[in-house]
Amino acid sequence: MKNITSFFTLLIVLILTACTKETITPSQNRVGYSAWCTQTSYTHCDPLPKTGKPEFVRGSWEMNDGFLQHTACEKAPLAICNYVIDSDHYTIQCQARKDSGSAGFIIVFNYVDTLNYCWLNFGTSGNTQHAIEQMSANGKIQTAIHSGSVETGKWYDVQLTVAGDSVKAWLDKQLVFDEVLKATRR
Repeated sequence: MKNITSFFTLLIVLILTACTKETITPSQNRVGYSAWCTQTSYTHCDPLPKTGKPEFVRGSWEMNDGFLQHTACEKAPLAICNYVIDSDHYTIQCQARKDSGSAGFIIVFNYVDTLNYCWLNFGTSGNTQHAIEQMSANGKIQTAIHSGSVETGKWYDVQLTVAGDSVKAWLDKQLVFDEVLKATRR
């Protein structure tokens, strides 16, 4: 009898632990674009509905011939799509291009507000690496980093799949990231 009681106690603890695990990916969030001292261009993220121009949270942004363009040398400008994703499972696709500057281009995801979001940074560290970084009120952490760069003037196909806290990202149909987001300090 004691073994059965211990088994059920352990089972209840495991179930409660699984049910109370805090996920990092919010159930409602948005996606968008950024850069780092680089001028960039982006197409609309499919399959999100076209809801007008993105919200220009900070930085120098313009809409030109249907493309969103960051036009200055600024650190972490933000242009966020005006559509709330009501799920922690989604896939988006867009095209991105580095127009000039020392870095690459950035796709923002899991955006809640200016202090809480993640980004895919293609061409970071002087265009020598790709990274997934998480921003929170407590600061920034780097989830993953791989060597890589992007060419100036070339359009790249970007695909991002978020499934809970699992993130996969492709650049021109090549899988670059298959990672799990990390918990940040509270």
